[in-house]
Amino acid sequence: RISPSRVIGGGFLILIAAITFLASTTNPYNVGFDFIRLLLLPMVATAAGLLLIFGPWLYRLATQVTLERRERIRSEERSALAAHLHDSVLQTLALIQRSDNAHRMAHLARTQERELRAWLFGKTGSLVDESLSGALEALAGRCESRYAVSVDVVVVGDVDLDDHLAALIAACGEAISNAASHSGSETVSVYAEVEDELVTIYVRDEGRGFQLASVPTDRRGIRDSIEARLKRAGGTAIVQSAPGEGTEIILTLPRIAR
Repeated sequence: RISPSRVIGGGFLILIAAITFLASTTNPYNVGFDFIRLLLLPMVATAAGLLLIFGPWLYRLATQVTLERRERIRSEERSALAAHLHDSVLQTLALIQRSDNAHRMAHLARTQERELRAWLFGKTGSLVDESLSGALEALAGRCESRYAVSVDVVVVGDVDLDDHLAALIAACGEAISNAASHSGSETVSVYAEVEDELVTIYVRDEGRGFQLASVPTDRRGIRDSIEARLKRAGGTAIVQSAPGEGTEIILTLPRIAR
């Protein structure tokens, strides 16, 4: 809200500054250092007047920008946390619910507990300096140990991973898990192509397929763990599927020049 007294006070200071400046410039005896000294008063008065008028507005603007930035960071952190929990804990719980083998359920629970503890205490390691092909092979191995499927990986070119490309690997892992657990196909194909400025990964299955628009809104695997995750990193995810025709997910992420 604009304060009339503040505006009047600031305008008065600016007026005094203008009068002082005009008086200093029209006096022929104001030369040299004295002239420069006399100019300081209108300059200081003008600055004080502008600060009095616009200072509170600038302060509120800076505060609002800071709050919006903090909220955006919190939102991104919540999205990243939700995506990680979906990819790990919720996937394992779904497998346990569908399993009727007590030994397998116990094995899945122990494995997930170990992975969750490592993640909570920051002991999961880093993907930096790990190759794309090695990370995809590791994803394929973990998926084959959890699901009764075969994951075929083909990589054309290779690149050392960094924190930027880690988002692509995480999205690819979710795409492979979705294909293995929901498609009904016994084989999942992963094809990765590394170019100078872009990395593209295709995840394909010959399963039952689905209509993306028919996926319930509370199922956040594709929307959060794949599409939103890549969007935050600057990439894209394209889901191509139809009932009875299988599914192909195309993941692309630009490379960051080092």
